[in-house]
Order: sequence, then C-alpha cells, then structure tokens
Amino acid sequence: MILARLDSLFMRLLLAQLVLVLCCVMIFGWLVITERNLLQVPQFAEVWAPLYKRALVEPPTRHPGPVMGLPGGYQSHAGPPHGPRLEVTGWPSAKVLREALAARGVVVDQIWVAIPDGRLRLWTHVQTGRADGVWFSGRAPSVLPRWTGRTTVTFGLLLLVVAGVSWLFARRVTGPLHRLRTRMLVHAEAGNASAPPPPAGLNRGAPPELVQMDTAYTQLAQRLQRNERERALLLAGVSHDLRSPLSRIRLAAEMLPETSDNHDGVVAITRNVDHADRLIGSFLEFVRASTLDLDLEDEVDLAATARQVVARFEQPLPVLRLAAPERLALRRAPGLLLDRVIVNLIDNAFKHGRTPVLVEVLADGDDAVIRVIDAGVGLPPGDAENLLQAFARGDASRSVPGFGLGLAIAHQVITRLGGRLSFELGSTGHRVQARLPLQRPPLR
Repeated sequence: MILARLDSLFMRLLLAQLVLVLCCVMIFGWLVITERNLLQVPQFAEVWAPLYKRALVEPPTRHPGPVMGLPGGYQSHAGPPHGPRLEVTGWPSAKVLREALAARGVVVDQIWVAIPDGRLRLWTHVQTGRADGVWFSGRAPSVLPRWTGRTTVTFGLLLLVVAGVSWLFARRVTGPLHRLRTRMLVHAEAGNASAPPPPAGLNRGAPPELVQMDTAYTQLAQRLQRNERERALLLAGVSHDLRSPLSRIRLAAEMLPETSDNHDGVVAITRNVDHADRLIGSFLEFVRASTLDLDLEDEVDLAATARQVVARFEQPLPVLRLAAPERLALRRAPGLLLDRVIVNLIDNAFKHGRTPVLVEVLADGDDAVIRVIDAGVGLPPGDAENLLQAFARGDASRSVPGFGLGLAIAHQVITRLGGRLSFELGSTGHRVQARLPLQRPPLR
C-alpha cells in the first residue's frame, strides 16, 4: 500500500528533481575539489622539491626506511609499489605536480596511489643519474576538504531548500492533473447525469498544456453527456410511442370473434405483441439503468431485496435456493436498480445455465457480494466481455428467448455503483459475482 502511494507522478517528479540536483551538486563538488587541488599542488611542490633533492643524496636501499626531512613519513624504495595500486600520472593534479617539481629541478615521471599495507600512500618515481631512479612513498595529501559542523548545517539547509522548491514545482504540475482525474472519476460515477462545469480558477497557475487538456476533456464530457441524453430521450420516446399502437393491435385482436379460422392468427398476433411489449420494457429498463440519479441517501437492505426477488420466481427449494444474512445494508444505493440486477442475474442463470441455482448474498470486507451459481458449463473463453454489451447474446441460434440486455443492464448498474461484475467457472458450476461497496462515497 505504501509503495502504491509512493508510485505516483508527483513522487516521480520530486525524486527526479532531487536526483538531478544531487548529481549537479556532486559534479560541482568534484570541480571545486579538482580546482582546489590544482591550486594546492604548486605549494606542495614548493615544499617538497628541496626535500626531494636532499633525500636523493642518500643512496636508495632495498629495505624501506624513513627519509629524514620528508613530510608524511616518506620512505625510499628500490622498486615500484606492490598490491592494489592506481597510476595517476596523467591526472590533472599529478600533471601540475610534475610540472611544478620539474621547474624546481626534480624530475618525476610516475605517480601512483597504492594501498600496500591497508593505508593509502602516494608513490613518486624521481629520476636521477642512475638508470632505475628512486621511488618515494608517503602519506597522500588530503584531496578532500575537511568536513565540519558548519558544512553539515549548510548541506542540510541546502537539501531542505531544494526539497521545498522541488515539492512546490511537482505539486504545481501534478495538482491540475489530480483535479482533472478527480473530475473524471466523478463524471464516471455520475454516469450519464449532467456534471457541472469546473469551478472558476480551478487550474489557476497550471501550465498551459494542462489547462488545454482540462478544457478538451470538459468539452468531450459535455458532448458525450448531451449525446447520451438525446439517445435516452429518443429511445424512451420511441418506446413509449410504440406501446400505444401495440395496445390497440392487441385489443383489436382480442375483440375479433373467436372462430376456428382466426384462432391461430389471433394467438400469433397476441404472442408477437407481447414479445414487442417485453422488448420495449427492456429498452426502458436499459435507459433507466443509465439515467436514474444515484446521488441518493437511501439505505437498501440487500438481503431483503434478494429474498423478494427469489420469491417472485416461484421456484421450488431444490431448484432455486437463497443464502443470505438477516440484514445487509447498502448506503446510497437505488433499490429499484438492485432489484433489477438480481432479477437479471437469476433469469440469465435459468435461461443459459442449468438448475439448481444458488443465490448468495454476503458481506466481504468493505464490499457486498451477490453470487448466482448454476450447474451450467459456463461461458466460452473470451465471451464474457462481449456479453456485457447491449444486445449481445451467448446463444447465436436465438433458440433461447431474450433480447441480450439482461447482463448489459446489470453491468451498467453495478459499474455506476462503483462495483464490478465477474464470471468464474469452478467445481460447483458457473458463478456470476457482483461486488458492490457497502458505503458508496457521495458525488463531489
């Protein structure tokens, strides 16, 4: 959970800036130390040159020993260093040291840094009249400035200033993005309901690209909401207008005299009118599922709703069973739509699955769970996502009655309530599970 909170655009920008500043400080420090050493090297050469000349008067020995007068416990050697070592002859400070010593009559052709006995020592090879020259080793001069308490305080204040400036910069960039994300979530939760435009000054101080992004999203959301409202009104209006002529057709068919010649025709007309009426009713339910206001303070007893729905199916106990607690309250949830969700899931199990059907209602953490389990073979792999679309049907031959709106309505309602619908084939049969939050946050 902590890693998920840290893995955000704000933290990434903040860390990127801190790393960039740290790299800049390290590069600047390296340049300062290099220039400091370049300035100090001529002073070392000024002190060491006469001491080197004096030490060269003594012949080198194969057994190292201290050389009188040389600083840092310098010793003379007959050969180069052994063990871990690094040649620094070509480094800037070493080159300046060689040039400064050469100007004072001491020719040094090699400079090494070695750790023969666990201590860092500087080795210099001084040319003499002899062929092999003389090696001297001693304590390496300090190349780093001394760290003091004042340095610690200064460095700490620098880090605080850099962190504060980086935090303000990252917040200024990610703040509008966070507000835009919040508005997107609010619009998604509101469904097709009209969402208010962003308040004035919401993106004040934001970069122009983010302001343009927010404006483009606002225009897109308004256009989509307008299209959804027009579609819902068109579908509702057409469905309502169709019911009147269908009612008249049914009434006219039922008023025909009952004779052997027209009996089959009257039955066919009545059956088709009922089919069209049910289709129109499904259309209206689909529209209601996408347009009904969800920003309510109602409390719905999900267990009681499930018991009412199961009782309406009028199936014997072995065929349809219910397992639910005495009470399971959902805050801010529309009871009408939850009733329709349970009806559609059970109806889908009877149409496309096998009996017996088990309906489970339970609480799981902060969620309420509705499970409908049947003994069918389940959905073909990859068909679950397609069947959640409107008018999609698992029975391609249409031998099973239905309009392909049951799961689409259930999925739309569950999504608008902040839940999710899933399908799973287990050892007990095919299971459809709807998970809903027990406490849905209010729309902001």
